[in-house]
Amino acid sequence: MTTQYTKEVVQCSSRVLMIRPTGFGRDDEAAQTNTFMVESGDDAATVAQMAQQEFDSVVEALRDSGVDVLVFEDDLGLPDSIFPNNWVSFHQPVKGSAVLITYPMCAQARRRERRDEILDAIAGHLGIQPDHLDLGVMEENGQYLEGTGSMVLDRINAVAYACLSGRTSETALDAWSDETGYRIVSFGASDADANAVYHTNVILSIGSRSAVVCLEAIGDLEDREKVLGELRKTDRKIIEITLEQVGQFCGNLIELCSVDGQAVFAMSASCRDALNEQQLGVLAYLGTIVAIPIPTIERVSGGSVRCMIAELGSA
Repeated sequence: MTTQYTKEVVQCSSRVLMIRPTGFGRDDEAAQTNTFMVESGDDAATVAQMAQQEFDSVVEALRDSGVDVLVFEDDLGLPDSIFPNNWVSFHQPVKGSAVLITYPMCAQARRRERRDEILDAIAGHLGIQPDHLDLGVMEENGQYLEGTGSMVLDRINAVAYACLSGRTSETALDAWSDETGYRIVSFGASDADANAVYHTNVILSIGSRSAVVCLEAIGDLEDREKVLGELRKTDRKIIEITLEQVGQFCGNLIELCSVDGQAVFAMSASCRDALNEQQLGVLAYLGTIVAIPIPTIERVSGGSVRCMIAELGSA
């Protein structure tokens, strides 16, 4: 990918990849930087079973709403494999070849999630052979960038928003920008307890006509104005959420689209229940809201619906 090819065909995907977990559970290494994770009182087998049931409910709801879902079952039993968006992203530039990018991951266990078998499954599902850009080697120097967890992409304008953290380094961001031609908008962000936000996609979601953002999380006023100014340039409807709502994963929703082009806002039930009437009204006006209960996944792994989805573009 080069700068002249950065603008992409679509903002929101009608085709997605999801990984069915077989070994879902708490990853203590990931918990060091993810403050959304909560200790579970249930035994490991029960947690894994409940997570699978919740996963299947999300897949069913998305398919019922017209989204094309490719499911790959994790046969390695990895604890966080349910979140493929952290290690792979797909891009459909206006010019040039489609590309799959794989990313440098912070947690050792998560590096095993990058698998050629899954990349082959994606290519087969899409009916094309995308180029492959592998940034995983940056792990050797402690430089991490966890895909569309670390970055929230405005694909139409080729802008990547990223809050810096232990999982999102400036060096890796610069390398990604050099390869893709995307412009980086970086900033610092903290949660309600003043902990660094580990992934940008818990405080920001960009759709085709809307942007959900927690400006309150961006403590530096210059950074806050920078982010707000960039979002305003795009003429999207800005929906502000609070830090309390961030704690209920209200920033971790995603706009997809059905195969016939209708907007679909996928979120957890906890997100929907925490959004107020006005916020929900804006989203409902712009598309269909699909909300699924996934309390086990959210509590144990500290991620929600958006994290479970790797976008594969549109047909």
